[in-house]
Amino acid sequence: MANTYGSRGRYFEDFALGDTVVSAGRTITEADIVNFAGLSGDYTQIHTNAEFARQGVFGQRVAHGLLLMAIASGLVGRGVRSILTTLGQERRGLDRVLDSA
Repeated sequence: MANTYGSRGRYFEDFALGDTVVSAGRTITEADIVNFAGLSGDYTQIHTNAEFARQGVFGQRVAHGLLLMAIASGLVGRGVRSILTTLGQERRGLDRVLDSA
Protein backbone atom coordinates (compact mmCIF):
# COMPACT_ATOMS: atom_id res chain seq x y z
CA MET A 1 0.00 0.00 0.00
CA ALA A 2 1.32 3.47 -0.91
CA ASN A 3 2.03 5.94 1.87
CA THR A 4 2.01 9.72 2.03
CA TYR A 5 4.86 11.33 3.94
CA GLY A 6 5.10 14.76 5.50
CA SER A 7 8.18 16.40 6.91
CA ARG A 8 9.50 13.46 8.99
CA GLY A 9 12.81 12.03 7.88
CA ARG A 10 12.80 8.69 6.03
CA TYR A 11 15.50 6.37 4.79
CA PHE A 12 15.55 5.22 1.18
CA GLU A 13 14.35 1.74 2.13
CA ASP A 14 11.32 3.27 3.91
CA PHE A 15 9.85 4.36 0.57
CA ALA A 16 7.82 2.06 -1.65
CA LEU A 17 6.80 2.45 -5.27
CA GLY A 18 3.82 4.79 -5.42
CA ASP A 19 4.55 6.63 -2.16
CA THR A 20 4.09 10.38 -2.25
CA VAL A 21 5.69 13.26 -0.37
CA VAL A 22 3.48 16.20 0.58
CA SER A 23 5.30 19.49 0.12
CA ALA A 24 4.61 22.97 1.38
CA GLY A 25 2.21 25.11 -0.63
CA ARG A 26 3.14 28.16 -2.68
CA THR A 27 1.18 30.99 -4.25
CA ILE A 28 1.93 31.78 -7.90
CA THR A 29 2.13 35.55 -8.35
CA GLU A 30 2.11 37.92 -11.29
CA ALA A 31 5.81 38.52 -10.65
CA ASP A 32 6.48 34.77 -10.95
CA ILE A 33 4.76 34.66 -14.34
CA VAL A 34 6.46 37.81 -15.67
CA ASN A 35 9.90 36.72 -14.45
CA PHE A 36 9.48 33.24 -15.94
CA ALA A 37 8.40 34.73 -19.27
CA GLY A 38 11.60 36.79 -19.28
CA LEU A 39 13.75 33.83 -18.31
CA SER A 40 12.21 31.37 -20.77
CA GLY A 41 11.41 33.76 -23.62
CA ASP A 42 7.80 32.48 -23.64
CA TYR A 43 5.74 35.64 -23.97
CA THR A 44 2.57 33.87 -25.12
CA GLN A 45 -0.33 36.24 -24.48
CA ILE A 46 -2.31 33.79 -22.29
CA HIS A 47 0.58 34.13 -19.81
CA THR A 48 1.60 37.76 -20.18
CA ASN A 49 -1.29 39.89 -21.47
CA ALA A 50 -3.99 40.39 -18.83
CA GLU A 51 -6.47 41.99 -21.26
CA PHE A 52 -6.06 39.20 -23.84
CA ALA A 53 -6.34 36.51 -21.15
CA ARG A 54 -9.42 38.16 -19.60
CA GLN A 55 -11.29 37.50 -22.85
CA GLY A 56 -10.26 33.83 -22.94
CA VAL A 57 -11.83 30.75 -21.38
CA PHE A 58 -10.03 31.14 -18.04
CA GLY A 59 -10.79 34.84 -17.60
CA GLN A 60 -7.25 35.70 -16.50
CA ARG A 61 -3.60 34.84 -17.11
CA VAL A 62 -2.49 31.23 -16.74
CA ALA A 63 0.91 30.23 -15.36
CA HIS A 64 3.38 28.48 -17.67
CA GLY A 65 3.38 24.70 -17.30
CA LEU A 66 7.17 24.62 -17.02
CA LEU A 67 7.03 27.28 -14.30
CA LEU A 68 4.80 24.94 -12.30
CA MET A 69 7.19 22.04 -12.82
CA ALA A 70 10.14 24.18 -11.67
CA ILE A 71 8.30 25.33 -8.55
CA ALA A 72 7.16 21.76 -7.80
CA SER A 73 10.75 20.60 -8.05
CA GLY A 74 11.84 23.24 -5.53
CA LEU A 75 9.02 22.43 -3.12
CA VAL A 76 9.92 18.75 -2.87
CA GLY A 77 12.91 19.47 -0.64
CA ARG A 78 11.31 22.14 1.54
CA GLY A 79 10.53 20.80 4.96
CA VAL A 80 11.27 17.21 4.03
CA ARG A 81 14.14 15.98 6.16
CA SER A 82 14.99 13.11 3.85
CA ILE A 83 17.38 13.24 0.97
CA LEU A 84 15.19 12.80 -2.06
CA THR A 85 16.27 12.04 -5.57
CA THR A 86 13.86 12.82 -8.33
CA LEU A 87 13.76 9.91 -10.71
CA GLY A 88 11.14 11.63 -12.81
CA GLN A 89 8.23 14.02 -12.77
CA GLU A 90 4.81 13.66 -14.26
CA ARG A 91 2.51 16.49 -15.21
CA ARG A 92 -0.46 14.22 -14.62
CA GLY A 93 -2.98 15.93 -12.41
CA LEU A 94 -1.72 19.47 -12.95
CA ASP A 95 -4.62 21.69 -13.81
CA ARG A 96 -4.47 25.28 -14.95
CA VAL A 97 -2.99 27.65 -12.40
CA LEU A 98 -4.15 31.24 -12.49
CA ASP A 99 -2.13 34.14 -11.20
CA SER A 100 -3.13 35.45 -7.79
CA ALA A 101 -3.67 39.04 -8.96
